[in-house]
Amino acid sequence: MKILFQGAGAIGVAAAALFTDVHEVAVAGRTPVSGSRAAFPRRVGHLDPDGPAPSETHGGSHGWTVTDVASTRRVAVTDFAGARAAGPWDLVVLSTRPGELDPQVASAIRRIAPRHIAITSQVEGDLDRARTEFPAAEVVVFAPLFLSERAEAGAAPSGREVRYWAPIGAPRFLLAGRAAAVRRLARGLGRLVLPAPTSAVVLPPTVFIPYVAELSIQGGNWAGLRSHLHRPTQAAAEAVRSRLGVPVPTSALIARCVLESLERIVPIDVTTYAGRHFARHRGQTRDMLAGWAAAESSPALHAQIAELDRA
Repeated sequence: MKILFQGAGAIGVAAAALFTDVHEVAVAGRTPVSGSRAAFPRRVGHLDPDGPAPSETHGGSHGWTVTDVASTRRVAVTDFAGARAAGPWDLVVLSTRPGELDPQVASAIRRIAPRHIAITSQVEGDLDRARTEFPAAEVVVFAPLFLSERAEAGAAPSGREVRYWAPIGAPRFLLAGRAAAVRRLARGLGRLVLPAPTSAVVLPPTVFIPYVAELSIQGGNWAGLRSHLHRPTQAAAEAVRSRLGVPVPTSALIARCVLESLERIVPIDVTTYAGRHFARHRGQTRDMLAGWAAAESSPALHAQIAELDRA
């Protein structure tokens, strides 16, 4: 398949790298491009469970060593004029929420006229917004199953760069939408996607986004999050109940065990990654909380929204 990723940020570049072995892919950004350009995202993946502590390495979780470059992929970078000339495209993947797309970018995507458009946002209402914005395309949801981050200039030896981690052998996105579109894309993309009901795709964020919100409230401090688990645990219970319509038991103890497991399993320093990454998406976090809080009485969700606004 020919797949165009909108946005030359961390999600777009990393996702393109994960698809490039099997499909023809490119990343389109707003900045005009003359000639051939490329990004070289780095995949984290060389692990040594008997290695030194994180302070002695390039930043792994405790007990793991992460090499500087596990593997590097070349990703073609273009602009939307170049993308249109290189078309037609079977699929355009949006890394920006449909309601936040620059009008010129949205217009360019309509001119490209892909058969399918995938949104990576799981905010309530964004799927309907995308369908309204792009009525000629079949719109589906791609829920990322990888971590990616674009380093700030000077934060890495080569300046600005993208690094990412994806579990070996796992799909790269959960795929949800209308049945016919899901079947077509699943056949074309193979193991890179895992078809799932829309309810199953939007449910996981109800569990972890309240903890993301609490991390932002704590200023990105992982230790602060771990010492303030009561409110996000209550908020997660409210969010899950909002989506499922039934009460679901939650536990701060279970949440603490999950956080500790992430520190050990994920081969990047998740304690610093999470604070940096989700600080850039605080508005989206708030909108997700607000969507769940609107359904019923949700004091913990409303408290988190108020604290995010104050923060």
